[in-house]
Amino acid sequence: MARRRKPQWSADDFQPTADTQYDDLLQRAAEPVGGRKARKRVTRVPVTQILPDPYQPRPLLPPEIKRDFFAGALNCFEAARAWLALAEQEPAEAERVHALLHMGSSFQEHGQIKPVTGYWDAQTRRFILETGERRFWAAVLQAVQQGAAEEPQLEALVVERPSRARQVLENITAEPPSAVMRAREIAALVLEQMGILPETGESDFAYYRRAAEIRRLPSEVVQHVQQVLGMSRRYIRYYLQILLLPDDLLLLADRYRLTEGALREVLKGAPETWEEGIKMLISAQARPEDEAPVAATKETPRKARPRRAQLDPRLSVARRMRTPVRTLLRLESDDVPKVAEHFAAELGDPATVRQAAEALEALAAHLRAWVEAGEENPLA
Repeated sequence: MARRRKPQWSADDFQPTADTQYDDLLQRAAEPVGGRKARKRVTRVPVTQILPDPYQPRPLLPPEIKRDFFAGALNCFEAARAWLALAEQEPAEAERVHALLHMGSSFQEHGQIKPVTGYWDAQTRRFILETGERRFWAAVLQAVQQGAAEEPQLEALVVERPSRARQVLENITAEPPSAVMRAREIAALVLEQMGILPETGESDFAYYRRAAEIRRLPSEVVQHVQQVLGMSRRYIRYYLQILLLPDDLLLLADRYRLTEGALREVLKGAPETWEEGIKMLISAQARPEDEAPVAATKETPRKARPRRAQLDPRLSVARRMRTPVRTLLRLESDDVPKVAEHFAAELGDPATVRQAAEALEALAAHLRAWVEAGEENPLA
């Protein structure tokens, strides 16, 4: 009689328990082997015993603070104080810190609804985060700002090994990524699938850049990325090429959230033109739309442009919706749930997703009423 093999459990067997709009995506990324569910262990871990993943595809800490924190020059509370100080000077950081502090205050009022996930590293004896870095820094920032006497603890779910797919899927629920962060997420999935690990002391951008340097990605790797992100092979390559930019330009492109299409145009030029191209994009983004890129001189007076008649805003919205709706009509019915998932990811905030659903339901009701009334097209 053949001897039964003992099941080999892995991080892919992990099943999240918290309720989010992406639970079904997370579940598909962690299908259990043979229908068996993995055992789960929930524990409470003091924040000083927790270490975020230094190669998290979508990092939170500003680069200079991140460098000192992971080098051990700052502990988590010192890093939080430095971050709060930076937020007083940098509006972009102020917005991010404010959102995290709001999350931290909700812990006090409602408790931690969803546990972080990670694993215990035997060498450092630290709990390495897989998902939940936002919750980690929210708790630390809140404790520093409030001058808490007790060290905060986080509920943590222990997994055997981390999964980049779960990191990427959880990031989707946080906020829509910049083009640079999406490129890092794709690179993370590629490198994990190919078994390529970071070298000791290797920077995160240098590590992810290795995915962009792979000439031809294996089909199974591309299929994995497509399954997680719903992205075509062509756009997978487009996004990976962004990582060929130097670190300082990647940081600029991320801070100003330059689009993939704009960065693709920059990369078409020679490397020595990339910096100028990035700065021109940032300058154009900051300039008001009606401001001329070059001031008119007395010798060459600029002719005033005739003002276009303003459309009824309702008509303008209807015209803009025409193309995406026609695209939607060409989809198979099985594709609609996936489209909804990605549309929700683009909107980001659950409250905004709910408002969008209500607006679309109201529009659908009026469209049905219009058809049933048998009215003629008023614009024909």
